[in-house]
Amino acid sequence: MTELERLAAQIRASPALHAKRELALLSRLQASLDGDDGAVLRHGDGYLIVCGEAIQPAFARRDPHAAGAAAVVTNVSDVRAMGGRPLGLVDMLISPDRAHAEAVLDGIAWAAGLLGVNVVGGHLTLGEEPALSASCTGVASRPLRAKNARPGDILLAAFCLDGRYAPGAPFFSSLRDRAPDALREDGEALVEVAESGAVHAARDVSMPGVPGSLLQMLESAGCGATLEVERVPRPRGVSLERWLDTFPSFGYLLVAPPGAADAAAEPFRKRGLACAPCGRLDDSRTLRLTAGADGVVLWDLDREPFTHLGPARST
Repeated sequence: MTELERLAAQIRASPALHAKRELALLSRLQASLDGDDGAVLRHGDGYLIVCGEAIQPAFARRDPHAAGAAAVVTNVSDVRAMGGRPLGLVDMLISPDRAHAEAVLDGIAWAAGLLGVNVVGGHLTLGEEPALSASCTGVASRPLRAKNARPGDILLAAFCLDGRYAPGAPFFSSLRDRAPDALREDGEALVEVAESGAVHAARDVSMPGVPGSLLQMLESAGCGATLEVERVPRPRGVSLERWLDTFPSFGYLLVAPPGAADAAAEPFRKRGLACAPCGRLDDSRTLRLTAGADGVVLWDLDREPFTHLGPARST
C-alpha cells in the first residue's frame, strides 16, 4: 500500500466523515435541499442567508466557554461560505446551572465580538442537561452556491494559518492568535470574490476536514474533482494527515472559473491569509486524491452517494 493509499484509507475511516453521511435522513423533510452551507432566500434586491448549528452536548458539558465560541464560529463560517455578511445571531441554551450558562454566554459574547456579529436574541433554560444551538442570518448580493460549479473549474483552498490546536481535538482556532480587526475583515474576502465573480461556489471546511467537505460540495454540484493534497496550504510543522482531518476556524474550499485562480486568491492573500489552487473539477463524480505521480480514488458518488443531497446519481 502506498502512502497515498494509506491516507485515503484513513480519510474513509474517519468518524467525522461518516457522521456527515447521516444527513441523508433529511430526505424525510420532503423538501428541496441542495446541501449548501446555508439556505438562500430572495429578499428585495439581494438574498438572505439563513443557517444554524447544534453543538455536541458532551462538548457543551466539558468546555462550555469553547462551546459558546464554537456556536458563533460555525454559524459565521456558514454565512461567509455563501458569500454573505452576518447580520445577527440567536442562541438557544439549556444549562444545568447558572455557572455553566454564564460560561457558555461568555464564550458566545467573546467570539461574537471578535468576529463582528451581533447577538440579537435567544432562549435560556436552567436546570436540565446541557444543550446548545445557534442560528445566524446574513445578507449576500451574489450567493456562492455549489450548483454553480462546473467541470473544468479550478479548486482552491483558503485558510488562516495563524492559530493553534485545541488540546486532544482536531480543532484549529485562530481566535487567540490573530488580531481582532483582522478576524473581522478576513470574512470579507469571501464577499469580495463572490461579488467580483472570481468564485462562484464555496464551502467551509468543517468536521469532516478538507476531503469530506469537498465531497459534500461535489455531491451538491453533481461533479467530481482531483484534489492535489500536497498543494493544500497548511501550517508549518503540521502533517498532511493531521491537517486534512482538521476543523479550522477559518478554512474554505473555493471554485473558480478557468483562468480566474489569481483573481480568486488575491483577496485572501492581501489579508495575510493562505490561498492556493489545489485541484480541478471534472464530470467523473469521483473524488480523486493525487500526490506527485500517484493517484487514488477516495470516493465514487455514483457507486456510493455521500449524503444524498444534490442531483440524482447518473445512470
